[in-house]
Amino acid sequence: MLAPASLLANSLSNYQDGTFSAQVTLQAWPEHQAALIPELEQLGDQKIQSLLEDAAKQAQANYLAQKYRKKTKDVRKFVDLAWSEADRRNGDIKPELLIAIMQKESSLRPKVQSRYGAQGLMQVVRRWHREKLHPSESLFDPAVNIRVGTDILEEYLASAGGSLAKALIKYSGNARGYSKKILKESHKLARLADQATINSNTAQAQTESDAG
Repeated sequence: MLAPASLLANSLSNYQDGTFSAQVTLQAWPEHQAALIPELEQLGDQKIQSLLEDAAKQAQANYLAQKYRKKTKDVRKFVDLAWSEADRRNGDIKPELLIAIMQKESSLRPKVQSRYGAQGLMQVVRRWHREKLHPSESLFDPAVNIRVGTDILEEYLASAGGSLAKALIKYSGNARGYSKKILKESHKLARLADQATINSNTAQAQTESDAG
């Protein structure tokens, strides 16, 4: 069986720190080696997906860092946490939504506290959500705050029958125009991510074309 030329050119040509180092030429492969081809192709797809996702996150971090005059590396931590928390919800809650809420609630300030006792990035009031935290956990910890804030939003979504607008109104305590502002900002963040993904994909394709 012949190994596919595209796979040899793109996945097996250089393997070092994740890619093949030895040049491989098209030749007959034994069946047991040929069986590995789908796995190698999947590995390549996963790497590409990871690169595209990283480009999307970085675009969002750059935008937020400029908007709030913060260090990009600090903001990127919040972006990564939002994406990670969204992934845990199987896509039911988008990372851009969480980031938009963080902006509105705290302007990305993890240590802020309101006079009502709302704390951290997503302004969670501990006394109202004690069951969602371990006694030793702090809402000033970005990871804890985003996790609990997402738990609350998920709970409100369920009670609102899946209506995001209603869930956001409840999250805000019925603040006027809150839902519209959050959705507008989350859409902007999503567009930034999409454009970064397109740009990264185009650059990757150009690199492969030049290499070919």
